Amino acid sequence: MISNTEKRSRLKMSKKIMIVYKSVTGFTKEYAQMIAQELDCSLIDFKNVTAQMMSEVDIVIFGSRMHAGMVDGLKKAKQLFAQSKASQFIVFATGAMPNEEKDTIDEMWKNNFTSEELQQIPHFYMQGGLRYEKMPFFDKMMMKVFCMMMKKKKNKNEKEQQLADIITTSYDISSKSYIMPLIEALKL
Repeated sequence: MISNTEKRSRLKMSKKIMIVYKSVTGFTKEYAQMIAQELDCSLIDFKNVTAQMMSEVDIVIFGSRMHAGMVDGLKKAKQLFAQSKASQFIVFATGAMPNEEKDTIDEMWKNNFTSEELQQIPHFYMQGGLRYEKMPFFDKMMMKVFCMMMKKKKNKNEKEQQLADIITTSYDISSKSYIMPLIEALKL
């Protein structure tokens, strides 16, 4: 039986991988670092990446936050990838939404990819949390308004009540286990 270390070594020898991340409150960067450590590959902040840099690898993994139903920076990342010589593009998105919210997450992917891209580009969601202390001012204000609306809403169902309770303060529900579907997909 082949050990995980040997599998990573075989993957590393056969394909060069670069992880490009765009992080605002830190969750995406933390996940990108976990993935880079697991795959023993390069890691670069999105603001520093070029299509030429992407051309130096076989696989580009792009990670960013989900913001208002969109993966922040994905459009530009797809353009850079298209200009590069890299052969595979993989996307992961992070957010405060629990992984169990499959329907909402699937809808988010549909907002970010064409139906053809949904079939061709492996994509993964990794729950993170909220860090109000690191949020940009406008995002923080939007969340506060949303919190007030949820608090004032009468006759909340159980899910809505749970959401209202959890979004009032910063929290972290991230876990290294959430990177494993992406890691396993690369080992195939």
